[in-house]
This record gives sequence, structure tokens and C-alpha cells, in this order.
Amino acid sequence: MLETDVRPDRATPYRLWIAACAAAEALGMTAAAAAAMVADTMTGPAALSVVVAGGLVEGTALGTAQVTVLARVAPALSRARYLVATIVVAGLGWAAASAPAVLREGGGDEQPPLLLVIVAAGALGAVLGLVLGLAQAYALRGAVRHPRRWVVANTAAWPATMALIFVGATMPDAGWAAASVLVTGALTGAVAGTALGLVTGLFVPTLSGVSASSRAVLALLSSSRPPGLQRALIGLGLRGRSSGRWYRFPVQYAVAPGGLALLPGRPSRKTWWRNIDPVATRVEVLREGVWAPASARRLGPGDLEYDAALAAYLHRWPDTAPAADQPLVLVQLGAAWGNP
Repeated sequence: MLETDVRPDRATPYRLWIAACAAAEALGMTAAAAAAMVADTMTGPAALSVVVAGGLVEGTALGTAQVTVLARVAPALSRARYLVATIVVAGLGWAAASAPAVLREGGGDEQPPLLLVIVAAGALGAVLGLVLGLAQAYALRGAVRHPRRWVVANTAAWPATMALIFVGATMPDAGWAAASVLVTGALTGAVAGTALGLVTGLFVPTLSGVSASSRAVLALLSSSRPPGLQRALIGLGLRGRSSGRWYRFPVQYAVAPGGLALLPGRPSRKTWWRNIDPVATRVEVLREGVWAPASARRLGPGDLEYDAALAAYLHRWPDTAPAADQPLVLVQLGAAWGNP
């Protein structure tokens, strides 16, 4: 059963999120480039400390930019906790990535092959993304409904982001002017930050709303040529009883006498079906690529149409195990609305 809980879902400023990540990484990588130039004149732990300090600037910039946007989506978010989590992981990440090269004596200036740089950076990004996602998800607890999704977002985004950062960081050599190094750092950060924002931004609205997979399914169902998914799924739009807002999500269906039968899986843990009354309730249905008005009624054991609707659903989906007192929803396309 592919369906989603219905909760208030604040508008997500996707473009603003991408711009914030790009600007933060541009600033952070400029600071990191400057720190690297200073560290080149030093040795040992002192050099490593300068490099890590540059990384802390990057972590501070990224954490500040992200939490500013996230606060619009999750007003209860503790900005300080999120910022500290980001800075700490950034510092540890920069220390781990830089220590071998900075502390190595007599290593020369020879650069490893580009492919090796990209592979190593991607692996480091996967680890960093996982750790950063866990730390930031902990900071998001209590402010969003699904903080664990932020772990997936960062784990997915950081391998490519880190690869871009490493490629840009290995471009300058000893003959480059300081200004060129700084400009390259800023451009590298902007590109890497854009990549980070593009991926993680897709997950921001899922933190308290429907999952990324459900949004992707709705996008497919809305396409001009919907895929075979339409034989199993429809999009359902309804108004929250308390919030008054409209929510859209995919749900399995079966053709039944009188309409389309929907069966809420694990109904005790779902909420969307509770927003539909026993009398006709206004809804929207996405089918064959078009959202259309419809009405829906909630059915329970004892209702006249319940047995036939349940039988039709179980015939279409024989592996379904109905709960005790399983509620059903019967949707009629284009029917008159009983409730506004």
C-alpha cells in the first residue's frame, strides 16, 4: 500500500534553499581556500589547525544559511542546535580529510589521478553525508514529523557535492596567484552548493509532509502520458478537517460497484481517511493525468455498500490483510459534493 499521512505541509522555498546552499558554500570554500594558502606556509598541527578553521567557517556558513530557510518550514526548530551540529561535523570532516596531506612530511606536490580524487571524494562524501544527516536529523527532532528523511537527503547529496569540492580544490597549483585561488574556491563552492541544494531541497517538504517517493509518483501520474502506475494508483486530494488546507498523495484503488474503493492500510496509524465523512465529501482525483473533482464517502462494516466495495478491493489486491473494523473510502468521479 503506497500512501501517505496527511499533515500540514508548509510551502517549501526550493529556489531560496538552493540559493542559500550555493551562497554558503561559495563563502565557505573561499575561506577554505584562503586557509589552505596560509597553511602552505606552516607545518604540522599548526597548519592543520588553520585548515580546520577554514572548514569551520564553511560549516558555520552552511548551517546558518540552511537553518534560516528551514525555520520557515519548521518554526519550532532550535537554530542553535542545528547550527552546532553542522559546525561540529564540518570541523571533524575537514580534520579527517586534511590531516593525512597536511601532516605528511616530504610528500611533494604531486597530485593523484583525477579519477582517484573523484572516487575518494565520493566515498568521503557518503560518510560525511551520513554523519551530517544523523547530526542534523537529531537537531530536527520535535520540529518536523520525519527527521530521519534528512539522513537520506544528505547521504544522497554529499557524494557528488564532495566530488565537486575536491576537483575544484585540486585545480590550483603553486604558480597560481592568490586572487585566482580565491575565485576558484568561490566558484567551486557555488557549484557544489548548488548541487547540494538541488538534491537536499527535494527532501525539505518531506520532513513534515508526504515522502519524496510519493511526490515522484504524483509527478508521474500527472504527466501527459501516465505510466502503467495509473492501473494501480490514483492521486487523491482532500481538505484537512482541522487545518482547512488541501493535501495530495497517491493511493491504491480498485474499481468497485458505485465508484473506486480505497482501503487505508494500517488505519490506526493513518489520518487521511478521517477527513472524509460518511456523507459525500469534496475531494479531487488524479487519474489519466488530470486532476478532476469527485466526492468520497467513508464506509464501515454495516454500511450497505461496504461488503461489495471490500470484496472488489480484495479481488484486485488479494494479498491485502484488512484490519478489524477496516474503514473503506468509496470515491465517485464527478459526483456532486455533499460538503463544501
